[in-house]
Amino acid sequence: MEIKKKVDRRNFIKKSSTMAVGGAILSALPSQLFANVSGKEVLRVGLVGCGGRGSGAIFEALNTSLTVRVVALGDTFQDRVDDLHNRLKKNYKDQCDVSEETKFVGLDAYKKVIAVCDVVLLVTPPPFRPSHFEEAIQAGKHVFLEKPLAVDVPGYKKIIETGKLATKKNLNVVVGLQRRYASSVLDTVQRINNGEIGEINYINTYYNVSAPRIIPREPQQTEMEYQIRNWRYFTWLWGGQMAGQAIHQIDVINMVMNDFPIKALGNGGRLVFEGINQGNTYDHFFIEYEYPNGVQMLSQCRNMNNCSNRRGFEIRGSKGIANEKHQFKDYSGKTFREFRDRDEIGASQKAQSYFINSVLEGIQVNNTEYGAKSTLTTIMGRMAAETGQEITMENLLQSTESIVPKDISWHSKSVLTPDKYGNYKIEKPGRS
Repeated sequence: MEIKKKVDRRNFIKKSSTMAVGGAILSALPSQLFANVSGKEVLRVGLVGCGGRGSGAIFEALNTSLTVRVVALGDTFQDRVDDLHNRLKKNYKDQCDVSEETKFVGLDAYKKVIAVCDVVLLVTPPPFRPSHFEEAIQAGKHVFLEKPLAVDVPGYKKIIETGKLATKKNLNVVVGLQRRYASSVLDTVQRINNGEIGEINYINTYYNVSAPRIIPREPQQTEMEYQIRNWRYFTWLWGGQMAGQAIHQIDVINMVMNDFPIKALGNGGRLVFEGINQGNTYDHFFIEYEYPNGVQMLSQCRNMNNCSNRRGFEIRGSKGIANEKHQFKDYSGKTFREFRDRDEIGASQKAQSYFINSVLEGIQVNNTEYGAKSTLTTIMGRMAAETGQEITMENLLQSTESIVPKDISWHSKSVLTPDKYGNYKIEKPGRS
């Protein structure tokens, strides 16, 4: 299937004239779609992480402007780099300047990509994000950061520190929590904040979906290679479903509240996942969060096949209810307001275009803080479920525990391995 290669400029400007980023309304687009960068004719973009989300991110960057050229690709696996390169040559021939010399493979590929580009998209699994982000900012590169930004508190702290350095160096950072760029979400948030459902009483969020695909083991694989191939089944590589998926709805609520939860208590576990092929991550969570004003958010997520699915939220106020369909209902069930814009460009494209255009126009933007704090919200929830304890933000920030193996190599001696029965160690409340 051919990938759509251009975003209609007039429609894009019409639909994206303003965006809310961290609560502030900012100009979303430059005055010209095609521009020079510091006198250069092209904007050289590199991609680290060539899986599904990384592929989508680079396509969206190229869709934004013909000024954009992809010059380097990096991934831990050769097949992913080669596959994406072939797709780029087919669908973006005039914007693909990747050569065999700028296709980088291995756990250090990110350094080589960063060295040859102006802008880098960091779209690997999240435990690598803090070190990759630090490398990019130290090298003076603008950065797109896919969510989540870390899997533990030490990673969070490094992200925050590097984000501050980005501001000092006038470098742009946009985070892939794209719902903050959707017109429907912005409209809903504004109307809630204007009091259309009254005072918020409590909130539900949902991310109930099927289980991730399993990539079968191969005889020649090391344990590290298998885990990275199946990263959504390992807590150190994904941060759990709270971080990897439920973060989208949680971040929208953080946006509505213009704040972040201060404590969490909840449950989680493995009802369906089992055995050597499904790692050690939980297949469900149910977390009760509390915001500084006392409002509670009940956040549920599940990775199970053949179950009732829902991705969204429900915010209950004193006068009515708002949900992920951007409907406002009273307590009789009558819808009194609904956002409709069938022609709206997707939020992911908007976020990427905002990033590229901010660089082209020299408009500084830095999403690091809210991206990191929404990530930390999910870390707090996961730790509450794994320990069976109430976790407060104050206590959480004192944590020095990293869940990332010290030895990140193909033959790592510190990566989690299965026992003689083929099972990985599972965190158990009250016992871990």
